[in-house]
Amino acid sequence: MTNPYCGRLREVEEAQERVLEALVRIYARTRFGLENGAEPDMDLDGFRRAFKPRSYAELKHHIAEVLKGNFEALLAGEPEFFGITSGTTGPPKVVPIPGYDVEHRLRAMRECWPHLQAPLRGPCIAPCLPSSVKCIHIRGREIPCGYISGINAEIMARFRGLGEFLKPYLEEVNRIGPGISKEDWDKRFKALMKVLEGLNARMALGAAPALWMFARWLKRTEGAWPKDLWDIEFVLVAGVPGIWDYDRPDLTKMYGKEALVVEAYGATEGLFAISRPGEPYLVPLYGSYLFEVRVGGQIKMLYEMKAGEVGSIIISTPVFPRYEIGDLVACYRDGLYFRVLGRDKQATRVRIGFSRLLERLVAFF
Repeated sequence: MTNPYCGRLREVEEAQERVLEALVRIYARTRFGLENGAEPDMDLDGFRRAFKPRSYAELKHHIAEVLKGNFEALLAGEPEFFGITSGTTGPPKVVPIPGYDVEHRLRAMRECWPHLQAPLRGPCIAPCLPSSVKCIHIRGREIPCGYISGINAEIMARFRGLGEFLKPYLEEVNRIGPGISKEDWDKRFKALMKVLEGLNARMALGAAPALWMFARWLKRTEGAWPKDLWDIEFVLVAGVPGIWDYDRPDLTKMYGKEALVVEAYGATEGLFAISRPGEPYLVPLYGSYLFEVRVGGQIKMLYEMKAGEVGSIIISTPVFPRYEIGDLVACYRDGLYFRVLGRDKQATRVRIGFSRLLERLVAFF
């Protein structure tokens, strides 16, 4: 992959300026934005004065209003989905995803896809959880509420060449329901095999645990790894930190040494970065989201981060301005290449400090 911003930080800055212009126009159409003084033509300094960084807990009241049907409290349009989290890395969350955010996510996917140098088409291996666990009734409409892996698959189904394959599979996944027992996953994997029958899957997409479980299930039931049944060109993996170090070796074994393993960094709130193929470094989608970072007591733009610095990332999305998502990132090349280290917790910071101390001791001897 060629980094579109490599060596051109001025282009990153210009891309971030365009993103800010688009986002503040959205915020100025919401009650939350107006209460904080959002204006459609505000600059970065004005934006920062108007909005302080906020965690999910600080936005729960506004999300509760959306769930009651008062979507204007936080959104500039009606929600199309509600994304729910499993709560494995913190308390469960509900994230409203309005139609304009769905379109935004489609554009973000298009921004990252050319870097993969592979066509976006089906069939593909895409094990996921349901996009609709239940429906929330808002103003006479039923809004599906489900997991982001299924919602992302629903969004990707809008790409030409993927919809005809993904839609029947997603309907079956939703019918199976949200269970996470071995039996539930067996049903999802059988549904995936049914739609893949007679087809050659050239890509695999999904969370690392789901792709790992599918491959193990296939080996157990069919006596074959995915690489033995399909000509897989690349594997796009998300969902957990440390994919390059911990998941890539197993995924390469299962999906093929020739398959390019690419890491995506995202959450229920959006898709934020994609890795350089063949390298562990993430390239932020500077053309889609506004990125800041808290390093020590200072908040600065992510592209101002220096190699070797570690900070807590702050992301502005079409729904959440200056959202402190709770992830620690490390910069490996000034403003351009990063890795996600884990949640911004004391244990993570202690682990980072210990690793750096160990590196210095090794270098000393």
